[in-house]
Amino acid sequence: GWTGGSRTEVTETFKTNPVSVAIFAYDVLDIIDTVGMDQTSIKLLGIPKSNIPNYLSSYNNDDVMNVGTLFIPDWDALDLFIPDLIIIGGRSAGAYDQLKTNYPDADILDVTSVQGEYLESLTKNANNLAKIFPSVATEIENKLTEITAKLTTIKTSTQTHSALFVMVNGESLSFYGPNGRFAALYDEFGFMPADANAEEGGSHGNVIGYEYVAAVNPEILFLLDRGAAIGGSSTIDQVKANQLILGTQAGTNNMIFTLDPIAWYISAGGFQSTEQMIEDIEAVIQLF
Repeated sequence: GWTGGSRTEVTETFKTNPVSVAIFAYDVLDIIDTVGMDQTSIKLLGIPKSNIPNYLSSYNNDDVMNVGTLFIPDWDALDLFIPDLIIIGGRSAGAYDQLKTNYPDADILDVTSVQGEYLESLTKNANNLAKIFPSVATEIENKLTEITAKLTTIKTSTQTHSALFVMVNGESLSFYGPNGRFAALYDEFGFMPADANAEEGGSHGNVIGYEYVAAVNPEILFLLDRGAAIGGSSTIDQVKANQLILGTQAGTNNMIFTLDPIAWYISAGGFQSTEQMIEDIEAVIQLF
């Protein structure tokens, strides 16, 4: 075993090669899927099936148990499952104490990413998974090295360019700044914030109007459609057609980009999701 877990108070020894594993974080499912679920010790898998990202839809089958939602475990299902390992993320982190109480024999790994530390969190989570599943440790390390190298390369092109990040949610727009939930745009991908005075975008962002976007007048505008991310209706085309948006530098110079909503919003922190984020940004760099 090894000692770890992202909660500082977790000191118990984790068992390697767990057989029954419940995963409440799609970024972890993504990482294990990348290196090969069948190459690990996992024989019984449980996940929340309600909002599985399309690229992981192969896990929506009868061999995989539905263990609740991304927010709340289905306790009856987990009781039957008898997990060796339970992995929780940002949305399910609140269940930690109850899981500890109900399943004293299970190891519980909290992979919640720290806001503003995208690559650090991804690295820590991947390294923890490499310790739990030694058979895929090399593949995990290689993928991590590859992703880190790509991000380093991207930064050399982006750091002289400024960008604004806006989430579209139905009729409303939310701004996320350099310290918010999507800080990776500035930290990992290296853009300068278009609004230098922007304080916090938190995990919910600050509600803004079209006038705000026009006033900031960003060189590059990134849009993320939350409706599309959670299976609702997409409203991104209306936003792109707005005259105030079209009047910005980004609008005039054709520098308005739609980010992949699943990769950035639902499963951020995985290998495949990060590769998709990288592709989204590489498409922008080609136009510099």
